[in-house]
Amino acid sequence: MAEESELLRQKWVRVMGEYVCDGLWQQDGCPACADDLPISAELRQRLLAWAERYNAYDVPPEPTSPPFDMEAFATEGLAIACAIKAELPDWTVIYFDEQQVDDTYRDQPRSDYEYEIKHDSVAFLRH
Repeated sequence: MAEESELLRQKWVRVMGEYVCDGLWQQDGCPACADDLPISAELRQRLLAWAERYNAYDVPPEPTSPPFDMEAFATEGLAIACAIKAELPDWTVIYFDEQQVDDTYRDQPRSDYEYEIKHDSVAFLRH
């Protein structure tokens, strides 16, 4: 029998867009694989499509690149984090909201852009 992954053992995940990853992070800051998260295939595909939107964005953008819609990206990321929490209610699910990060985020309180998804957040988004 295979050893249980750190992700499964800790039951903790951060949802955050970043280049060349699945949009998931472990508690220690290492990237996590979407295949290791015990979620539905549909939600996994949605997560990977969201992560690919970030991966496909050129930095710095080319003059012909379409603008990146950060508001839509952040809204979908939050919805995905809430869907993960709904499927894994006993897990800690953290969402890193790129839209809330200002240019000088090093002086910005982390709680401005990163927060735990709670059961009441999931219920609120369903209505």
